[in-house]
Amino acid sequence: MSSDPRRADEGTDVERAAKGTSLGLILTCLPWLALLVWLASVAWFLCDDAFISFRYVRNLLEGHGLVFNPGEYVEGYSNFLWVLELAAIWGLSGVAPEQVAPWLSVAFTAGTIAAMLWWITRLPSLSHRGLVGWMALGLVCSSATFAVWTSGGGLETRQFTFFVVLAVMCLSLHRDSRRGLLVVSLSLAAAALTRPEGPLLAALCFGWFVIQRMADTGRFNPDWRRLIYLAAPFVVLVGAHFLWRYAYYGEWLPNTYYAKHVRPWYESGFRYLWAAALETGLYLLIPLAAVAMRNRWRASRDGIWALVLLLVGVHMAYVMRIGGDHFEHRPLDFYWPLLAVPASMGIVYLGSRIANRRWLRGFFPPFAVGARTCAIVLFVPVWFYASAIQGALLFEGATIRERIKKLHIELDDGNAAWLLAAPGMPMLVAVSNDLRRQTSRQFVALPFAEHREFANRQLRMWKPYENMEKGVIPDDALMASGSIGIRFYYLPDLKGIDMLGLTDATVARNPVETPNHQRVIAHDRQPPPGYLEERGVNFTIHPSATSELQALVRAEYTVKVGPALWMPFDSPDRQWVFDRFAGPDLGVFDRDYWAELLRDNQSAIRSDWDVYLFGNSLIYKREQCTPEDAEPAFFLHLYPVDMNDLPSHRKQYGFDHLDFAFRDRGVIKGGVCAARRELPDYAIAVVRTGQYVLVDGGYNHLWEGEIPWKEGK
Repeated sequence: MSSDPRRADEGTDVERAAKGTSLGLILTCLPWLALLVWLASVAWFLCDDAFISFRYVRNLLEGHGLVFNPGEYVEGYSNFLWVLELAAIWGLSGVAPEQVAPWLSVAFTAGTIAAMLWWITRLPSLSHRGLVGWMALGLVCSSATFAVWTSGGGLETRQFTFFVVLAVMCLSLHRDSRRGLLVVSLSLAAAALTRPEGPLLAALCFGWFVIQRMADTGRFNPDWRRLIYLAAPFVVLVGAHFLWRYAYYGEWLPNTYYAKHVRPWYESGFRYLWAAALETGLYLLIPLAAVAMRNRWRASRDGIWALVLLLVGVHMAYVMRIGGDHFEHRPLDFYWPLLAVPASMGIVYLGSRIANRRWLRGFFPPFAVGARTCAIVLFVPVWFYASAIQGALLFEGATIRERIKKLHIELDDGNAAWLLAAPGMPMLVAVSNDLRRQTSRQFVALPFAEHREFANRQLRMWKPYENMEKGVIPDDALMASGSIGIRFYYLPDLKGIDMLGLTDATVARNPVETPNHQRVIAHDRQPPPGYLEERGVNFTIHPSATSELQALVRAEYTVKVGPALWMPFDSPDRQWVFDRFAGPDLGVFDRDYWAELLRDNQSAIRSDWDVYLFGNSLIYKREQCTPEDAEPAFFLHLYPVDMNDLPSHRKQYGFDHLDFAFRDRGVIKGGVCAARRELPDYAIAVVRTGQYVLVDGGYNHLWEGEIPWKEGK
């Protein structure tokens, strides 16, 4: 059969119009996109939890399988597809997960925005299409919450959002196409393989599709053929994953479910959602989307906005039941791009109704007040009240650079006077402050700034171990810890027990008797009595050190594991330590060694500080020491045997100087200050050292001493 040329021309015209609309929409939305880029850069962060998945990725690539500890098959992650993607990228390109994960999240953010634009430009019977698109992009791109999860902290959050948005978009535009239904099914399967709540949203999409098809055809019999096209790929892929999980791990659900889900916790979930509604404007977006749903159903019997509200509503009930989340608004991330389009349509509809009111035309007789003008007038307060509180919280959190715990950020006249000047905002901010104060006590909805600062501290302490020599940690070493992300990722040879149960099946199933009002979300589980002893926990590594002295202040034992890299550790079994770490290339030092060393070596200088000669170093030590005693700078002048050994810029002075600050090379513990300063390799005749302060532009020596080094070096 020949095709109708008139229909072909009509199709071409529609495609051209859509392309023109897309280009115009992109140009008008560039300021919004620039705003999102800026907000995302402010909120860029990595979190400790992401490194749990990264360790699974490392073990998979090293041939140990999808395990946290080699030989222990426990599913301590809940983002199967994300883990496989990171493993593929690392294996093919050599780019490690901590480097690629945030940018992969950015890519899915771009995909989400592109899906929204495609949806808006092709949605049939859409009045004021360009204005709706501009508003929708404005609501999403100005959302500080959406910006926070653009980098995602290294987590899979934005990937899940992308696949949910893609599935809903295709259901809206292509539910009559077999190819479209295949894309929907694959998108929902990808979402289910990315996050555990994916199957719940997929079931809602399947149910909605059956009802919508009956409304489209006017028959009360389900369209079984199209339903099979929609559901079959999903069932095959997700069902295969469940079967694989049971065969591989021996469980139908991930171990993280058992570790985190203790019992229903509705009161915490209500506070979590109520705070989210106030901070992100859900109390405005949902009613506006409901207006668009009613209007579109009446106009074309299209229930796509009913699906959006169904997904959001049922998911909110799920979030309320589990008590919220440890991260601020993370599980709600897919709400904003789904609600932005119908909320914008609701604003345009209300603007059109207002513009058609006779009293308005009578009130402004010289002006023609159009629907666009009224819609923009309505949009401005919606945009402000939906984005202002979360924006203030974002920038207040971004300025925090300190040790924080259970942080809740208070907005007040000191940091948000501009916000409190808006009508109704004092009440909204006061309620929001109180809700965040309550949730923070139970580790619920902690802001990104706390996760960022915790991860930054962990990276400073544990990342140096990535340069550690292989084979240092004994095979039978076992460490227990309540924080298992960054430290175990950078100690890949160390086996660990998660004290909170994420990667340990026994801890994850240990009963919790704590009442809900005393619980701490995702931190409820504890090891059963005697469990750690039964498993043989015998090793505790501490943050890395740059010298054996610094290491032995932190722990009982230390070994050198790399250039200027020492591993402090404790163990209850002294004999085990010396058996495992003795050898020609590896020697263990303990505190007794240092005590005997300093006892046997007479202090070369006795003043406010004792100064010891030890090998290639000077050791500074002071008993009953306070931080104030260590505050003045130390000077160290070296007079060489051969002046030619001096650096060229020091030869005119006749000595070398290695002045230093105690905070850079010393430690204080138990009222004792100790510092170590390495010396250069050339032969030294005399060492002069002491402490000084600057007074009126001159040097005031607090104490000083001289060490004749007669034999040189």
